[in-house]
Amino acid sequence: MDRFPDKRRGANTTYGMGDIGMAAFSVFFMQSPSFLAHQRQFEEAHRRSNCASLFGITKIPSDNHIRDVLDPASPALLHSAFAETIAQLQRIDGGLDVFRRLDGRVLIALDGTEYHCSRKIHCPHCSTRVRGNGGKEYYHSMLAATQVAPGHDKVVPLDPEFVVPRDGAEKQDCENGVAKRWLATHGQRYAALDPVYLGPVYFGDDLFSRQPLCQAVSDAGGHFIFVCKPSSHPLIQEYLTGAALPVLEQTVRRGKQRFVHRYRWLRNVPLRDGPRAQLRTREAEPRSHPGEPELAGLRHARRLRHRRRALAQRTNQARASLQLLQQARSDHHLPDLPVLG
Repeated sequence: MDRFPDKRRGANTTYGMGDIGMAAFSVFFMQSPSFLAHQRQFEEAHRRSNCASLFGITKIPSDNHIRDVLDPASPALLHSAFAETIAQLQRIDGGLDVFRRLDGRVLIALDGTEYHCSRKIHCPHCSTRVRGNGGKEYYHSMLAATQVAPGHDKVVPLDPEFVVPRDGAEKQDCENGVAKRWLATHGQRYAALDPVYLGPVYFGDDLFSRQPLCQAVSDAGGHFIFVCKPSSHPLIQEYLTGAALPVLEQTVRRGKQRFVHRYRWLRNVPLRDGPRAQLRTREAEPRSHPGEPELAGLRHARRLRHRRRALAQRTNQARASLQLLQQARSDHHLPDLPVLG
């Protein structure tokens, strides 16, 4: 931060850029908006403060001066700090290994977060939304990328990507578009870690499980675990219906309670219908692995058709010969109930 561009000229440089930057960082680090004010009072009374001992700040600037000087600085000036953190972990023996999971891969969680919202304070870079009462809100948000690992009590923040209005765009910038920008900008750098990208996992959020974003992850040399809902992925749901799937069960104890977690999986399922569906051919990879049930209905993309669509395209004579539910022999249908059961 000492090398940040300084718009000040002349003698108005009482506070160095490093002190100004660290003063802003200290407020977020301590999670106290009044931290600097308390430290200024502490400094006046005792001629020393935690700002100096914890953050190396020689002089504590005012809040307004911090905003005025730092506002023109681009967040991209700090991106090198994120890259250096990963580089340090790689230089330490085993530093990155403690984060590896799933056959030595690194997990990178992608999720959106807001860091400003107001109905009065706004700028040209704000996104907007209208609330139910008609009020207009201005807010700033970003996509946060974080290296995580189950069972590890530390996380490593990676380069963020900000949601900003795009010149000439009819729609506002969105989290999905920002994720694709992040992958295009930073994906190749982290490809060497063999990353698995994780989308938002809270209930009902399946923004990332779309073909373009999944393709962007693949193009960046990564893997992904994204939530998808049956309502937004009917093709996947159709493949799951009636299929005999392998199951893994795990019993988890929480105090006196026991929970059984069941995992089922299905291989090589397209995300969407049509000739562009991403399916492997039968010649490229076996349809099943030893010990797993054979999955019906998987075909090459050019021969992919819905069962209902294929049925509708048959002739009347062909449909008549299909052995589905036959017409009852009597009006009351009672003799057919045991058959249907």
